[in-house]
Amino acid sequence: MRNSPVDTVDGTIYIAPGNSGCRVYAIPYPMRPGQSPRDIDCRYQQDWRLAAQLDHQLNIITLDTPFRHLRRDIEGQMGGTFFAAQWQV
Repeated sequence: MRNSPVDTVDGTIYIAPGNSGCRVYAIPYPMRPGQSPRDIDCRYQQDWRLAAQLDHQLNIITLDTPFRHLRRDIEGQMGGTFFAAQWQV
């Protein structure tokens, strides 16, 4: 039996602003130069995946397993922040 290769996504992590905390989304594609997740029409956001949630002090409340290696990059980030990242499917 052969091992199946692990698929890796080159995408974007976006910390969406919120009132009492922030939702962290994994966007399965990179941003173009000068583009921000805020620029993307809501009809294209259906492919976004909730990866984590931050409380009002920007501490991680929940963190989905494929994104645990990004914990230090996510925790403490303000709403509106985004960065390129890779994760396994």
